[in-house]
Amino acid sequence: MGLFSGLEGSLEKYIEGFFRDKFKGRVQPLEMAKRLAREMRDRKRVSISRVYVPNEFTVYLHPEDYRAVSSIAPLLARELQDYLSQKAQEKNFTLVAPPRVEIQEDAAVPEGQMRIEGRFGEAVYIPGEEEARPAGNREGEFEDTLQYQPARHTAPVPVVPAGPRARLVVKAGPQEGRVFTLRPSTMVIGRRDTCDVVLSDGSVSRRHAQLEYRGGEYVITDLGSTNGVYVNGVRVNTRVLAPGDTIKMGATLCVFEVE
Repeated sequence: MGLFSGLEGSLEKYIEGFFRDKFKGRVQPLEMAKRLAREMRDRKRVSISRVYVPNEFTVYLHPEDYRAVSSIAPLLARELQDYLSQKAQEKNFTLVAPPRVEIQEDAAVPEGQMRIEGRFGEAVYIPGEEEARPAGNREGEFEDTLQYQPARHTAPVPVVPAGPRARLVVKAGPQEGRVFTLRPSTMVIGRRDTCDVVLSDGSVSRRHAQLEYRGGEYVITDLGSTNGVYVNGVRVNTRVLAPGDTIKMGATLCVFEVE
């Protein structure tokens, strides 16, 4: 078992050694994960049929601690995001959008400590939310869900207006013929079953790419994948997609379509 569920073996060893050398036992990734999970739980909002939790988190570190971890901060943040997704699923929490974690420095934080802030980011439509389930339909499931006790930050969860009807159509690869409907939000594409678009392709990374709906357009970003992201045959880091663009990830070839 790694530092947290699903951590890549090689990355786990690197992070473990890095923190052991640089942090000298003060701030550890496992403690970050525990604190983030606690923040997610403490800021929950209870509705009739769901328990909503924040999806955006910032971890503040003392400048010296931040400098020690800054070189691997993006990799660590992605693993922490995966951890939060898994914890939310485990606890039957509802995330309004995929988790996002940022690591920043703050001189007000004592050396060797951290401060974590969680908040509700831009929400996405969740099918079936209008169909309330009877309370207590699963044993041990949040006995207090009908007590309407607001947690911290009790502003209403925002609603995002519907965007264009877009989809990825798989033209080649193990899932040829599959159609993935895209939401007007941020979605992760990869092999891992917690991704928003799951590609059953061994040559696709576990978290391969991110699709972000931004200003009426979809933007694809490579998340440091092994085999890269190719748009119309050209490898890209970030690219605004146009209808008809082909996207190749591993052995999977998709076409981006908009109605």
